[in-house]
Amino acid sequence: MIVRRLTLALAVLVVAASVAVGDQPGTDPGKTFMWRVERGGTTVYLLGSIHAMKEESYPLPPIIEQAFAESEVVVFEVDSDEMTAAAFQLLLAGTLPGGQTLESLVGPATWAEFSDRMREAGFDPKMCASMKPWMAALTLTAFEMTSAGYLPSAGIDAYFSDRADDAGKERMALETVAFQVGLFADLTAEQSLAFLTYTLVDLETLVPELDRLSAYWRDGDVAPIEKYLLDGFEEFPDLFGKLVTNRNRAWLASIEERLAGDSDAMVVVGAMHMVGEEGLVQLLRKRGHTVEQVTRTLVR
Repeated sequence: MIVRRLTLALAVLVVAASVAVGDQPGTDPGKTFMWRVERGGTTVYLLGSIHAMKEESYPLPPIIEQAFAESEVVVFEVDSDEMTAAAFQLLLAGTLPGGQTLESLVGPATWAEFSDRMREAGFDPKMCASMKPWMAALTLTAFEMTSAGYLPSAGIDAYFSDRADDAGKERMALETVAFQVGLFADLTAEQSLAFLTYTLVDLETLVPELDRLSAYWRDGDVAPIEKYLLDGFEEFPDLFGKLVTNRNRAWLASIEERLAGDSDAMVVVGAMHMVGEEGLVQLLRKRGHTVEQVTRTLVR
C-alpha cells in the first residue's frame, strides 16, 4: 500500500533514518549517489546524504572522499554546531499545551498500541504522554533506529562536518535550525496524527526496508530509491511540497551562487532532495546546467 511508505519517506528525509551499506547487491555498482555540476572552472558536487548510518558502513567510496578533498567549501542543510540546540527546540515545539495529553488526542486504542511499542523498545510510554503525535512518532522511530545500530553520529552529515573542521574547510548552511524545527511544528493536526498512525503500522518493516534501500544507495541506483521515497507522499502532496519541493527550490540560488564563484564545493543534503522531477538534479538541469551522476572511477 503506497501510503504505508509515508513513515519510511519521512524517516529518510528528516528523522535521521539510515541507509547503511548492506549485503544485497544493486543493479549498477559503477555509480554513486553523488552528482557533479560544472560551470566555467568551478565544480559543485551534490551528495545525497544519509543522516544516520551504521559505524561499519565506512569507508565511503574513494571517489566521494576525492570530491570532498577537492572541495574548498562544504554546504549542509544546517550548521552541525547547532544540533544540540535543535534537539531542545524540537522537544519544545513537540510538547502539547498545558493539560492536553497524547492519549486524549489519538484515542485509547492508538495510545495502547503506542505504549506497547514503547515498552518493547525498553522505554516507559509515559515519557511521551505530553508529546504531540509527530513528536511521539519521531521518538519511537529514533528508538527503533538506534536499537538497530543506526546512529546520527555516524551519518554522512556528521562525518563530513567533522572532516571539514579537521581540514579547515569553510562550512555553510542552507537553512537555520529554527526553520527545520518549524517544518514539524507547523504540521496540521491531520498530518501529525497520520505520521504517528503510519509509524505504528510500519515500524516492524521500517529497518528491513531501509536495509533494502541501502544497496541501492551504495550503487547509486536512483530509480528504486525514487520510487520508495516519493510514493510515500502520493496521498500527501501538500506535505511533500512543504518538506521537499519548496526547500529544493529555495536552495537553487545558493547552489548557483557556488557555481558562479571560483571555489569548488560539496553540497551534502538528504537523499530525497536529489530524486524526482522536483529534485535538485532535475531542477538544475531545467535551468540549463549539465548534471552528471558520478561513477566510482577515480580521476587522478
